[in-house]
This record gives sequence, structure tokens and C-alpha cells, in this order.
Amino acid sequence: MSDVAFYDFVRGPFLKLALFVFFIGIAYRFFRVVFLGLPKDYAKPKGNPYYMALKKIVIKPTMGWTFNEIFSRRAINFVGGFLFHLGFLGLTFLVPAHAFLWQEITGLPIPGVPNIVSDLLAYSALGSLIALTVHRALNPVLKLLTGKDEYLANFLIGAILFTGILATKWAGGGFYVWVLSTHMFLADLLILYIPFSRLSHFVYYFLSVGFMGWNAGKRGVSF
Repeated sequence: MSDVAFYDFVRGPFLKLALFVFFIGIAYRFFRVVFLGLPKDYAKPKGNPYYMALKKIVIKPTMGWTFNEIFSRRAINFVGGFLFHLGFLGLTFLVPAHAFLWQEITGLPIPGVPNIVSDLLAYSALGSLIALTVHRALNPVLKLLTGKDEYLANFLIGAILFTGILATKWAGGGFYVWVLSTHMFLADLLILYIPFSRLSHFVYYFLSVGFMGWNAGKRGVSF
């Protein structure tokens, strides 16, 4: 297969397949949880569970974590996690090449960020991902909670970030199309992998956080 044929494959049929599997898989996991419903409780609520659920989602997602608690115990997790998510999500949608691709898919005008911002997002995402992975591997508690799924996801995301940086900084030569196509192929694999991995946790965020607020409001607990 030539480099151009591989490029056409990963940008065309394989991307469409990945997106189809992604949306079907995510929809299935989302509605499977929704259809479980709320547990039956015959006790009279002591507060307003639905208000507390909304409050938990919108106002206090961290459930009262303080500055000292965050930076004295979980600095790597919070700072690294913030930089990684900010960088990765920003790269996914706002890098000019990606914004153009999403515009082709959705038909909506999506603005792109300047190249210097793209570079900052890329380096912060890759650096924080490496730091978080090393911390996860060395921390005794996190090490017990980490399985092959996390390491595979981190490796795949890291490879996507690295090949993306390599493609944007490529000085020339005959292998540019292969580098770009490899970057897109890895991104397609990640899209395919998300519904079957713990990366799909973003689907449950509002459901789980809302349920915590609903449960607290039912018991009359404030946070």
C-alpha cells in the first residue's frame, strides 16, 4: 500500500468506521446506565434531592476540596490531570488541521487556535501524560488500582501526541505522508478503543456526580 493510499484509508473509510463504533458504543453504555433508574426508597426525603443533584453537577463538582488538600496530597494528579485534559481536548478540536476536519464532518464553523497555542497544548499534554503515568506506576496505591487498560490507553494517547508533534515539526523528506497517516491511524484506533475502555468514564461523569448530589439531598446533607 502506498503512502497516499494509506492516508486516504485512515482519513476516509477507517475514520468513518471508528466514529460509527464510537457513537454506537457510547450511546449503548450511556443508556444502559440511564435505564437502571434510581433505587427505590420509601423514606421521605429530608431535603431536595433533585436540586442537590443539579448543584453538585454545576456548582461543586470537587465536593469541597481545599487548596491545601489538593496541593499537599494530590498536586501531581490535579495539576497534571488539568494540564493533560486541557491540552488534549484543546488539540482535539481547536488545532487548525483538526478544526478543519471537524468542520468537514459536522458542517459547523470551528475556529482554530494559533500555532504557538497548539504547541503549548501539545507539549503540556504530552509532558503531563508522562508525569501522570510515571506517578501512577510508582505510587503504591495507584499502582494497585491501575491495570493494563490504563497503560494501553496512555501509550496510545502518548503515541498520538508524539506523532502529531512530529508531523507539525517535520522539516521535509519523503516520509511526511507516512508520519501524518500514522498519526491519523492511531487517532482512529483511539476512537475505536474508547467505548471498550475506561476512557469512556466521561460518559458517566454527570450521571455519577448527579447521583451523589441526589443521594445527599435525599438525606438532607449539604456540601
